[in-house]
Amino acid sequence: MGRYPAIALIEFSSIAVGIKASDAMVKKAPITMLKSGTVHNGKFLVFIGGSVASVSEAFEEGLWVGSDQTIDRVMLPDVHEQVHDAVLGKRQKFSSDAVGIIETTTVASMIRSTDAAVKGADVNIMEIRLADDLGGKAFSIFSGSLEDVEMAIDLSRDAVSHPDFWLNHTLIPRLHEQMAKQIDHSTQFAQAKLDALEGGEI
Repeated sequence: MGRYPAIALIEFSSIAVGIKASDAMVKKAPITMLKSGTVHNGKFLVFIGGSVASVSEAFEEGLWVGSDQTIDRVMLPDVHEQVHDAVLGKRQKFSSDAVGIIETTTVASMIRSTDAAVKGADVNIMEIRLADDLGGKAFSIFSGSLEDVEMAIDLSRDAVSHPDFWLNHTLIPRLHEQMAKQIDHSTQFAQAKLDALEGGEI
């Protein structure tokens, strides 16, 4: 997977304004529009990548055009490679003692928070899920030692752009084997494997 030095995302409350701002962004600077479109609750997201200078220029243009229709935004001029890949859909399997889950109301806050977590603590991102099928919310799951996962959660919460965007978090010291198996497969109920509980009636 190719990686961009910088990424940015803007979350708009208006679909019409979001499309207009996205168009202005790609016209302003030579960036790649990685994803754009509607998500739950009627929001419009645009996600771009490229050089630091180009992403910064396009990002500022999008904020200017979107102005009062902007819900949240994030620009990472030195995005962590795990965040870059996880936002684009890469998942990792459970590989350590403890698991941390963080949950935010906005996509931009989740990207910013998870980037702060993996830059400041020795944790691995298992998954980042954004907006769709979540009512517009977002969550990240990461694993590591108990101490590192605790630190990652603290760093994540401190990085949220507004306290109201932080929804919840949890720390699981020893994830059960069956739960790890389910998460490794999918966190979507419709995609989960239908397995009988060990030792239970069938």
